[in-house]
Amino acid sequence: MYAFPVLASLLAIVSASPAPMPDGTATVPIPTIGPCTDVYKPHAHIIATPLNPPVGGLQLTYDSPTGRATLTKEGFYSLWDFSNGGVGQQPDCGKTKLWLNIDPVATEYRPLYWNKTQITTNWSASYGYDLVAKETKQYNTTDVFIACLPLYSVVKNPPWYLFLLTPTTVPLDLAPSLKGFDTKSCVKTRLTVEVPTYP
Repeated sequence: MYAFPVLASLLAIVSASPAPMPDGTATVPIPTIGPCTDVYKPHAHIIATPLNPPVGGLQLTYDSPTGRATLTKEGFYSLWDFSNGGVGQQPDCGKTKLWLNIDPVATEYRPLYWNKTQITTNWSASYGYDLVAKETKQYNTTDVFIACLPLYSVVKNPPWYLFLLTPTTVPLDLAPSLKGFDTKSCVKTRLTVEVPTYP
């Protein structure tokens, strides 16, 4: 009476088992449906340091309409790719990676922006250390950035926009790259990659 259901159950268990490899080990099937395994990998913020007002502790992210790199209270909590001199923000579950790039055209107060293509290859970065732009033909090695508020904003707490600070004699208020920004708000900062945690 119960033989058929029991036999069916046993067949289901046997058919679900991984097939043995020629050397006798069992293969582990790759799941096609299930939670994203990226959430179990180390994640970290990149934060403004030292932790002094007004930007200290704010987190690196981006302004979605422009792709510009910004600092806000809630930034990327992410996997990071520091390969090939880059800083790549890797969203969970294989979504499109974004690369942090330095504007190659500006000659001072160089804007930072995110792009799907890695253009900047002179970053030096790792977990637990400051983000450094290594020397190029245009500027010396630097780990100093400036963060500025937009001159006009329709939101109550606008993000701080980031620029790489390289040697220049051009005053802030005369720099073409800072047009549209409140240069009186600009402050120097560093960017530190946190020691990673698991979400």
